[in-house]
Amino acid sequence: MKKFIFILLLGLMISGKLSAQVLEAKVNRSDIPEGETFLLTVELKDGKTSNVPDFAVLEQDFTIYSVSNAYRTHIINGSVEQSQQWNLVLMPNKNGKLTIPVIKLDNLQTKPLNINVGEIAVNQSNIKQPQNLVKFKIEGSVDNTRPYVQQQINYTLTIYDAGGLQGEAPMFLTNNSDDWIIKTLGEPQINYKKIDDKNYREIKFSYALFPQKSGNLTIPAVRFNGYYLTKEQRRDPFQGLFADDFFVNGLDIADVFATRNPVQLNADPIEITVLPAVSENANKWWLPAEDVEIYAEFEPKNPQFKVGEAVSRNIYLRAVGVIDSQLPELKFVDVEGVKQYPEKPFTEMNIDNGKIVSVEKTTNVYIPNKGGRILLPEIKVDWYNVISKKMETAILPAQEISVSGTAEQTFMSETKEDNKDKIINDKTQSLQTMKNMGDYPYVMYVVMFVLGILLCLAVMKFASVLKNVKSAQKKAKHVIAAAKKRDIRLLRDGILAWAMAKWPNEKFLSLQDVDDKVADKEFRCELDKLSEALYAKDYADWNEVLFIRVFNKINKNIKVKAKYNEPLPKLYE
Repeated sequence: MKKFIFILLLGLMISGKLSAQVLEAKVNRSDIPEGETFLLTVELKDGKTSNVPDFAVLEQDFTIYSVSNAYRTHIINGSVEQSQQWNLVLMPNKNGKLTIPVIKLDNLQTKPLNINVGEIAVNQSNIKQPQNLVKFKIEGSVDNTRPYVQQQINYTLTIYDAGGLQGEAPMFLTNNSDDWIIKTLGEPQINYKKIDDKNYREIKFSYALFPQKSGNLTIPAVRFNGYYLTKEQRRDPFQGLFADDFFVNGLDIADVFATRNPVQLNADPIEITVLPAVSENANKWWLPAEDVEIYAEFEPKNPQFKVGEAVSRNIYLRAVGVIDSQLPELKFVDVEGVKQYPEKPFTEMNIDNGKIVSVEKTTNVYIPNKGGRILLPEIKVDWYNVISKKMETAILPAQEISVSGTAEQTFMSETKEDNKDKIINDKTQSLQTMKNMGDYPYVMYVVMFVLGILLCLAVMKFASVLKNVKSAQKKAKHVIAAAKKRDIRLLRDGILAWAMAKWPNEKFLSLQDVDDKVADKEFRCELDKLSEALYAKDYADWNEVLFIRVFNKINKNIKVKAKYNEPLPKLYE
């Protein structure tokens, strides 16, 4: 009985959750004069999907002029409700009573809606070509007219649409691109409003502008090139939607069936004053931002530092209100007892609450060469706070590490013993040979001695190559295994280890070093994809099968080089 009650309650909970998602359809008016458009809104309540409703069912009785998306989030008493909308501008294809059919999305569907399309008597002899019709307007505004040089200012471009406006993205009409860096702040926002019981569409485009020099500057004019459609020779369906004082530029109406009527709208330029960099910071890197921070993490998170073993540390510099090219490159001072190999910084930009957020990631590889406690020094970045109008400093605090082991004693002692045994054996063989050849002339002794040295060198070279070949084969297997596991970071380390086995006399600190040495276009492409995947949040599109195919080809064609002397301590084992 208890089991039955539990299953019943679980079923009610699941059904309640499923029933929370609703697909609704509504129109802004149900009585529509002939020749006029109306707005159909399809809304998915308490849900979100990447799919699109099936609007093809509307094409039998209606002409679809435009479709736009909107998202809504409501927070009521701590409860979050999300909805997704599709707004369609429709024109009926015939008069009378029409039905907006059921519209399906996934496993949901709307209810049918009834509308009335009325025929309006028109005296054809009295039809006049409408003039100076006010259907569209464009406005540009900025949130700060006195920014500092290279500081972000937000520019908002608003288009008011009363007639199913369509077209290209707006463009800035700048004559000097060196004065400005312009970035878009996401997709345009679309809202539907009423003025005097009439509907219109408000489209807002947001941009981040960065002035590149101080003084009096002009934010360039913005132009929108578009069009709207008219269906047939009837009275203008949008006339009177706006007040007569709205400005329209370049409106040309031709009331012909399915005619494109071109529209060109221009937002006026805006004059601003750009302040120079703060004088006390003239000799330093100028970084005007709203917030700057530095933080770091080791890989792995809690590493055990040992002499001769590499540990990676990712240092992040994050700034709000600047683009990635404005971030300074971090400087690493020399530290006694540890060698450092910083990689080339990687930068990215995101949008957060209408602000450009730039992040610079620098990976630094530490290789201790002595045991004990070592202090990694703090890292500082000076920046100017555009909110408080003060200079500030972002600091990554110093960190003490404890290194175990001694300075490569084991490795060097083993190498010395091996070399000592070889030298003793070579000397013994040379003395015995010279003793047996006592009756030959002195010149013969010299010749045989030289030949013996050359033979020893050849044997040593062959042994070194053979050892490196085995090592390279082993490292290649590790690379393929990491690729199959889709372990991106392990794959990067494996490629570096493989390259050092192929070229034992070279240093490889980054994938760029491997790319420069291999010099193959196909392999370079795969390394670029791998570099992108290393810093991407989602690398589902990375193709490990293609990488393995290209790597096998490269590995087969590149021969192992001989190792003539000991390089720096190995970065990866």
